[in-house]
Amino acid sequence: MENEGLFILLDSITRKLENYESGDLMSVADIKNGYEEVQNAIKDIDFFDKTMIDIEALPELAWTLASPRGHAAGEEDRIKTMLITADRCLSDYLKNPETAETKENLEKLNQDIKNFLQKPPAEDDKKNPYEGYFDNIVSDKKMLGQLSEEIKEHLDTAQYTLVELEFNDTDQENINKVFRSFHTIKGSSAFLGLKNIEEVGHEIESLLVLVRDGKLHVSKELIDVIFMGIEILRTLVSIMETNLFEIDKMIKSFVNVDIFSYIKLIKRILVEYPTKKIGEILSEGYLIFHRDVETILNKQKETGKKFGEIALEENLVSEKDLSDALKKQQAPPARRTSYVKVSNERLNSLIDIVGELVINQSMLKQVTLNSEGASDNFERTLSQLEFITTTIKNLVLSMGMVSVSEIFNKLRVLVRNTAQESGKTVVLEIKGEDTELDRNVIEAIYDPLVHMVRNAIDHGIEVPEERERLGKDRIGKLSIAAEHKGSGIEISVYDDGKGIDRDAVLKKAVSENLLDSSRAAGLSDRDVYNLMFLPGFSTAAKVTEISGRGVGLDVVRKNIESIRGRIETASEPGNYTKFTIKLPLTLAIIEGFVTMIGQNKYVLPFTSIDEIVVPQSENLKIMDDGSIILHNRGLHIPLLFAGKLFKETGFNEDINSLLLVLITYDSKSYAIVVDKIIGKQEIVIKSLGEVLSGMPVFSGGTIFGDGTIGFVVDIGGLLEGVKKSQGA
Repeated sequence: MENEGLFILLDSITRKLENYESGDLMSVADIKNGYEEVQNAIKDIDFFDKTMIDIEALPELAWTLASPRGHAAGEEDRIKTMLITADRCLSDYLKNPETAETKENLEKLNQDIKNFLQKPPAEDDKKNPYEGYFDNIVSDKKMLGQLSEEIKEHLDTAQYTLVELEFNDTDQENINKVFRSFHTIKGSSAFLGLKNIEEVGHEIESLLVLVRDGKLHVSKELIDVIFMGIEILRTLVSIMETNLFEIDKMIKSFVNVDIFSYIKLIKRILVEYPTKKIGEILSEGYLIFHRDVETILNKQKETGKKFGEIALEENLVSEKDLSDALKKQQAPPARRTSYVKVSNERLNSLIDIVGELVINQSMLKQVTLNSEGASDNFERTLSQLEFITTTIKNLVLSMGMVSVSEIFNKLRVLVRNTAQESGKTVVLEIKGEDTELDRNVIEAIYDPLVHMVRNAIDHGIEVPEERERLGKDRIGKLSIAAEHKGSGIEISVYDDGKGIDRDAVLKKAVSENLLDSSRAAGLSDRDVYNLMFLPGFSTAAKVTEISGRGVGLDVVRKNIESIRGRIETASEPGNYTKFTIKLPLTLAIIEGFVTMIGQNKYVLPFTSIDEIVVPQSENLKIMDDGSIILHNRGLHIPLLFAGKLFKETGFNEDINSLLLVLITYDSKSYAIVVDKIIGKQEIVIKSLGEVLSGMPVFSGGTIFGDGTIGFVVDIGGLLEGVKKSQGA
């Protein structure tokens, strides 16, 4: 349907307005941003009559919900009603622009919004807020020019670091990096007398102090608020540059930028959102008098003791009340409920199939009570139940899927800023952004993609002058693509840069004692590329902000393997490098091949299995070191006795009666010795708990229909374990 994305956006804003609670400033920021997206989208619609409603007024009206002066009784509800009505009227108009009634409703609503926004200002608002603000601006144009460049650099750094924080809000180094950016902006602008830039920077810095100290949780809404501040600062810097740093002209433009609403918003967040002090929690619960709080605070200054310690000594609170207050203080801030959009088609299908399930349950009950024809009816009913269960599983899994565009769009910002930092020009091509993945996989894959994109720009793509000398286009190309392959997803990162220098990788690996020089010459390209994924490996000549710190590709492989994925590398020196990440669609259910090894069941990922072999004795060869090699289809494949690694008892070691499962991992073949093949099943993966969770050979466990448990084998962990046990 035409404009479907706009309808979804308007519906999303409506839900946020309906769930809005007074004082929820983060939601206000989110709603305002939503209307700005609507505003941009409507610009491209030819038939939209812009005289019926002032679209630019909607973000402004949404912003009034965060009014620092508060609202009259019922005013917040009036604003919400106007905005929800605007959403509905816009949707109706976009669906049928010729309806006279809809046009009338829009025109009436437009007048109501205009009247509301043109209310006479309060007495406090009539004063000149900028009085004395620009008295101390330094008139040195060169210094002001240097400052504007410095501020832009720090804003770029803050912006792409905030994008990373949205996916990993516990990264303390990134929090510190953003804090340092705004701290520097504040200090430098204060030195040159630009009080407006100084104050905006100072308020954001105050916000980040609470984040750094763990008193304020990093959320999407908080990041949106900081992004608003970044846009204000970019506008102020643009004003400086446009007016060629002439002070009088700058000031005339500065006063048209409202920084005070933003500053007041930050101040309200600082008051309402951080963790409260113990005294506040106790007094709010009427467990201690305000006068006692003052007494304790005075003694605290004299003695240096903790508030709770003094309160206990003075018998002002009980140990239980103090303990409860501490738990309340230390409890992590409640996250707002997140929602996943589900299409009506999927929801209706789920409702229909659940109805079928209810009917099937009734039929199954009748079959068990009626002995006549029970066998045929039971088999038919059971077959139907299996079909229903599979359908429900597929529907529910599809509801948890999200588009990779969620992270691809954020990578656009990262590419632009990284290219600017490295002095390169890069064009980004994105393919398959509508491909869907499990939300948990999406979250886990973001960090690896960030590292790979940075490496591609910093290590791969050459500077424009060098590209021109080599006969290449001065503009580098970076391509990020996602596509379905079999039962999984492949995400690739390609750059047309200088490729991977095989000799440089080998030389570095030998110098770092990661590889014996005698083995270097015999390694395949794939083995050489795998050396780059070792911890601490880097061929960067110098450390930069972008890469070369010895952390990067090892983190990439670790994160990818943690979600049962694999990474492959291809390169041609002088032409390109391509990383391909192979991922499962979901982390909850896999197609597994169930086997018996010793006394327990073990599940191997079905996608890794090539074939089942009962070998003839002449195809097996015992090597000098005791290992056994299988000759199969022209390949020499090592045998792995997994029972030894799993410390099983009674597993088969008789070379004359072996049963082998042949697998491929990292383009190499292996034969796992098993005792019995049970067959292929869909496996629901469960956590193994604290005792076994640290074992890298298992990615989880499962419970079978007969109540027995099984272990889901991590192929990479199994191979590493075998190598260690053999002293390799």
